[in-house]
Amino acid sequence: LETDSNIVRAIRSNLAVAVAFAALTCLLTYPQVRNLATAVPNHSDPYFSMWRLAWVAHAIHTAPANLFDANIFYPERLTLAYSDAMLLPGIVLAPLFWIETSPVAIYNLTLFTAFTLSGLATFWLARLLTGNVGASLVAGVIYAFAPYRFTHYAHLELQLVFWIPLLLWTLHRTLPRIKTRDGIVIGGILGFQLLSCIYAGIFAGMFCVV
Repeated sequence: LETDSNIVRAIRSNLAVAVAFAALTCLLTYPQVRNLATAVPNHSDPYFSMWRLAWVAHAIHTAPANLFDANIFYPERLTLAYSDAMLLPGIVLAPLFWIETSPVAIYNLTLFTAFTLSGLATFWLARLLTGNVGASLVAGVIYAFAPYRFTHYAHLELQLVFWIPLLLWTLHRTLPRIKTRDGIVIGGILGFQLLSCIYAGIFAGMFCVV
């Protein structure tokens, strides 16, 4: 019973932190939250990201073998590889496209979720290292809402970097007694980062090698 009580408290604590970071996301990106289904950041990149996500959803449903032969630059092939393909977000979000959810709403929900998860994952990492909840909240705010994040506010793939603190959290939990299954988990998280944002994945992979 005591174990169950601890689990419930942990779940409630993490939910509270997630809600706090979601609220901060709404506040610091305001008035974007008022236009979730109608507006994106004033830049061409959000439209490009919506197309990428929509193409992946379309291709895995109709012709998965030709996933990278996107409908641009005909008759060239493998044109999806001309930029970061964001395959993992495309696959995860595909059901929303299949039920004809607004691409603008999908984009904005993904953007807001990325900010929130970045803060939450960094909170977990800092709490593991310091044991201090206050310091962990500050760390989460710094990582999730640093000026760099708003400099690249319109570049969706550069916001999908919550895998990095999760990767570090896993490394710190498993070292120095790392086992084969831990290596598989670490490799999987690194793979998820590469499939979400290849630039951040390369940086994270270099860190892991060191």
